[in-house]
Amino acid sequence: MASVERPASTVRPDDTQSSRVRQGVTGHNVRYMLGWGLAGIVISFAVLYFIFF
Repeated sequence: MASVERPASTVRPDDTQSSRVRQGVTGHNVRYMLGWGLAGIVISFAVLYFIFF
């Protein structure tokens, strides 16, 4: 039986390929730092708004 090649968009990587491709480290409380930074900016703009208007 002849093998049929599928387009690259439909080929699914196996578990070893997907874990090899992902090289970044997740975690390190990045989401908390982003949340605190965003909250700090919103509070800063609110304070500046009440001071100047």
